[in-house]
Amino acid sequence: AWKNPMKAKELALSQYKGGSDVIFAPAGASAMGLFDAAEETQKFAIGVDSNQNFVKPGRVLTSMVKHVDNGVYDTIHSVREGKFAAGEVSMGLKEGGVGYSLDDFNKALITPEILKKAEALKQDIITGKIQVPDYYVTKSIPNS
Repeated sequence: AWKNPMKAKELALSQYKGGSDVIFAPAGASAMGLFDAAEETQKFAIGVDSNQNFVKPGRVLTSMVKHVDNGVYDTIHSVREGKFAAGEVSMGLKEGGVGYSLDDFNKALITPEILKKAEALKQDIITGKIQVPDYYVTKSIPNS
């Protein structure tokens, strides 16, 4: 549920007790329950949509950030240039549509070695060396 932090906390506690160390939080307002569970168990969470590192400093490893601002900017720019074309636009790492957040709330959790590895993986995705599967094409989750 997108608006049930108590249920999310219950589910997260169960996953942490089952051995999970990190849980990704794509669940709207329910993410607050996950963050509470991460704090309670001294485990980690990853925020989503916007930078949520501040919510539980030291417990949110990072946040997967959707750079909607870049999409809006690109759209406005295309209109001003007379090049706007209606339709679906997909913006990944290469296009600046998504990223991760690093700031004062989580930088102590991310070692220079981890950051270097994350940036290398990011570049490998951008250059196409690593192919990220598209669920909407494959209808499957890798390694599931």
